Amino acid sequence: MREILIKKIYEQGYPDEKTAPLVSLEEFFEGNKDEDSIGCNLMEHPGINTFYKVLLQIRNKPNVQVVFVEIMEVEEDDYWPFSERVYILASASFDEIKNWVSILEPSEVEEGYMFGKPPIAPDLQSNHKVFGVWWD
Repeated sequence: MREILIKKIYEQGYPDEKTAPLVSLEEFFEGNKDEDSIGCNLMEHPGINTFYKVLLQIRNKPNVQVVFVEIMEVEEDDYWPFSERVYILASASFDEIKNWVSILEPSEVEEGYMFGKPPIAPDLQSNHKVFGVWWD
């Protein structure tokens, strides 16, 4: 699983591109047991399975187009690729998004892509926005 994920990350131009690679929830979480791969600065990490479960529930909402995991770093050793941000493309309000992710204790929720629209990001459906959920 890790090898397939890393291959997809490098196919998106990592580390040379100006935008960070995006991967699906399945690609990032399936086979991932590394709590340091996302939300690593949380005082009480809810666990990888909780992150995955909550984000899948969000993705399955009728007003959500897609949820992506943004990859910030790939280590040479056996560490899982590191993410500090997920993107939720939805026709929801800012407050709804904050409520949906509150159990994951993000540092910030903001509108838009941090590093510009990644090449693999789909066009937004009508009335949808991009929400970035970030863990410092």
